Formats: sequence, C-alpha cells, structure tokens
Amino acid sequence: MLDSLIRKTEKGKVQGINSNGVNKFLGIPFAKPPIGKRRFMPPEENDPWNGTYDATEFKNSPMQLSLNESEEYPPEDMTPMSEDCLYLNVYTPENTAEKNLPVMVWFYGGHYTEGTSMSSSCDGSNFSKNQNVIVVTFNYRLGIFGFMAHQSLKNSTKPATNAGVYDMLAALKWIHKNISYFGGDPNNVTLFGVSAGSSAINVLMTCPAANGLYHAVITQSGSPFNHDEWDVDEKQEQARCERYLKSVNITPEELLTAPTEKFLSNPEGYEEAQFCPYVDKTLIPDRLEQSFLKGNINDVPVIVGCTSDEAFILLGPEEKVTKEWFDETVHTKYPEDSDYIYYKYGPYLKQSPAYALGRFRSDNTIANMRYFATCLTKCRKSATYFYIFKHVTPGKNPYYFGAYHASENPYHFQNLDSKYVNYGNIDKKVSDTIAKYWATFAKNHIPGEKNMPKWNKFTRESDMVMYIDEPSECVPLQSKAITDKLQQLLARRTETNNPGLRV
Repeated sequence: MLDSLIRKTEKGKVQGINSNGVNKFLGIPFAKPPIGKRRFMPPEENDPWNGTYDATEFKNSPMQLSLNESEEYPPEDMTPMSEDCLYLNVYTPENTAEKNLPVMVWFYGGHYTEGTSMSSSCDGSNFSKNQNVIVVTFNYRLGIFGFMAHQSLKNSTKPATNAGVYDMLAALKWIHKNISYFGGDPNNVTLFGVSAGSSAINVLMTCPAANGLYHAVITQSGSPFNHDEWDVDEKQEQARCERYLKSVNITPEELLTAPTEKFLSNPEGYEEAQFCPYVDKTLIPDRLEQSFLKGNINDVPVIVGCTSDEAFILLGPEEKVTKEWFDETVHTKYPEDSDYIYYKYGPYLKQSPAYALGRFRSDNTIANMRYFATCLTKCRKSATYFYIFKHVTPGKNPYYFGAYHASENPYHFQNLDSKYVNYGNIDKKVSDTIAKYWATFAKNHIPGEKNMPKWNKFTRESDMVMYIDEPSECVPLQSKAITDKLQQLLARRTETNNPGLRV
C-alpha cells in the first residue's frame, strides 16, 4: 500500500515510492534553499511543514557548468540545475522490519565544480536491496556557490563561506536525527566517495564539527597529499574568488543579487579558479597535509584505495597528449628527480606520449594512496584497509584505458544495466564482490564474508593490498619497486612542505 511508504521526520512526514523491491524517498530537503540572502551562507534548518511532503521524485541538481561527458565516460542523467539544490535521497530495502541497518552516505566526485546525487551512476537502489544497507545520497553546493571566500561576506555572527562543507555537515546532521525513522542506525554511518567526494571525506576527517556524525569511511582515489590546489587557506581562496569575480564583472555589492548565470559566464576561468574547501581555522582548522601528519583527525576504520590505471581517462583523447605535456608534468611534480622519471617512462614517449604520461600518473597515484594508507596506520588506532581495483571495464579501447579513475563506482553500486557499456557475467561477479566488501565493512567495519578472500589489514610491514578483480586476492603490493621509489619522492616533497613532519 502507498500509505505504508510514509515516514515521519523531525520536520514533518514524507511520502516515498516503491520500485523493484526498494523503498525510495527522493528529494527530501535537509535545509532551507540557499538563495537570496542565504546565498554563499551556511545552510539554515528547515521550518516544519504541514501535511506530507512528496518525496517520490528527484529535485534540483547543484549549479555547475556541465557534467563530464565523453565517449569514454558515460553521460550523467541530471535534473535541472538551481541554487535551490539542498536535497537528499534515501534508499532502503523493502522490508525494514529489522531496524538499525547500517547507513552508507555517498559523496559524488567532480573536482568540487561538477556532480549531482540525482544521477543513475550513484543510484542506491540495487546496492541497498542486494546488500541490506540504507544508502543516502545528497547534494552540496559546488564551485563558487559552495566555496566563495570574500571579505565583504563576513560578519560577527556567521562564517563567510565554506558553504559546501557546511552543506555536508547539515546532511550528516539530518541523517543523525532522522535515519532511524527509515530503519537506519544513526550510530553506524559509513561515508564513501570518489575523487573530490573522497577528498571531501578527508576534509571531514579533520573537521571537529563532524566528529560523531560518522563511524567509518571509504575514500576512493582521493588523498590529502594528492592535490596541492585543494589544500589552500582563506587568503588563497579569497584571491581566487576575487580574480574570478572581476572576470565576470560582479562587484562585492552584487554578490547576493547578481543573476545565477552571471557567476558561470566565464567557463574557462571558472575551471581555472579551482574553487574548493579552504582552511578557515574554525571549520577546517589546518591544511590537510598538516592535520593528517599530526594525527589531528577522527579515529575511525578506513578503506583507502584507487584503480590500477587511474590517469588514462583523465588525459582525454590519446592523440592530443604530447611530449611537452609529459615534460611539464614531470618538472612540475618532481623537478629534482626528472632523470629517474625519464629513465623509467621515457622509453614510451616515442611510441605514445599518452601512455607514458598515463602510466606515470597512474603509478604515482598508487604511490600516493599507499603513502596515505601508511600515514593512517601511523596516526590512528583503528584499522586501515588498502585496495587497488584492477578489473578493466569493457568499452572503447579497454587496453588503453584499463581500470580507469572511478570505474569501480558502477560495480560497488551494482548498477551494471547500462546502455553505454556492455557489462558481462565476469563484471557481475566483480560487482558482487566489491559490493559485499563495502557493505560488510559498513556493517561491522571488517570487509568481507567468510566465503570471500580474506582482506587483511594494511600496515607498513605487511604491505597487504586487496586487488579487486575476478578473482580478487589480498597479497603484498605487486608493484613494489616503482611504488617504493615514487613514494620516496612524494615523501621528500611532503616533508619539504611540512618541516619536521613525516610518515
């Protein structure tokens, strides 16, 4: 009966919908619309509503230039964009008579400027139904709307911005107060996310205001030691915002009144601005590198990892990658160690600069995530588990793209019914494996069931990695020599940037 899909919340009742054995409550507002005088500000609590809120359809997506679409990345489904975007979606198994199910909260990627929780790629239906967990997806403000920093917005009663991070906290607080009405356990919440979503989770690990709102994390392809442009202070973010506002002719007096579209009217400058969370000394007390190296983070169990061929999809068309691009990357990342990089990857340059650059950046990401995992084992008591997703997605030129950045997403969400990719039986086995590892980790903070390959904890000494493929296996790191060397280079750079601190 339809009436059975009415749930109460702290602000009022919501009406969901049942589809294929899954109860879905879509587009629930977790804050007031951040428009008008609330633009750029931390979200405000909703007022209670009368009657029953219609939670049977997705609501607006966050404002952004566009979602990534290419021949390699399947296009995202997307609802209309609006600044009024603070909505979340709850997916539950059909029978939630068994209360206190583990809760898994998804953070989408997109470089902090793109993304939506309303896309088919992060639909939580299959994962919730098959693994008996509750899945929550939510929107947070992106780009300049989420990470505006401007002196004119400051006053004595409210923070100036980092609004996107405050959105994340507001969603987690909503979950803490309301998820039990949907059969979820507010004391067993696991955060999981990819790319910028993973980096956002890293931010929350350093955020005192987030402590107690989650109890485990899965951080996919996002390291606090990975992107220098995502580890900035307030003055740096203010400078980025001021430069961009000048480029679109928006004055300080117009910040709250300028049309939404005007903020997006310089696409190239918008992407170059690299809007992101910044150190404000209150919400985010310190640079991420500093916080992790000092151990000033929430001590919860963590799965950390990446794919084996991260970078190839990020380079764009293979034929457009040049030797000059490779040279620039090497001299930017490791100018003092370029001889080694050219010795190792130079032989590929004549045949394929794209392969040389993709292989270097992919290997460097593995080294970076292993460095991150090592840091986690040093500064916390809780368990750390390390994975590398090796399974190659079928599609255009799989021998080049390999197991690319974020390619594990449809597998752990168990969303392999795609008109863009011809998934097969082996893909379904891999999907079942990674979904079970993610769900069992959420349930009891130990990934895997008795009949699955045992996933041993990662330590500096054991160096154990779960290679997710068909079959999966947990063994010492397979690319030890090159990873050791690249990790050594990363460690030296990190120690230079953080005198007196090391892993």
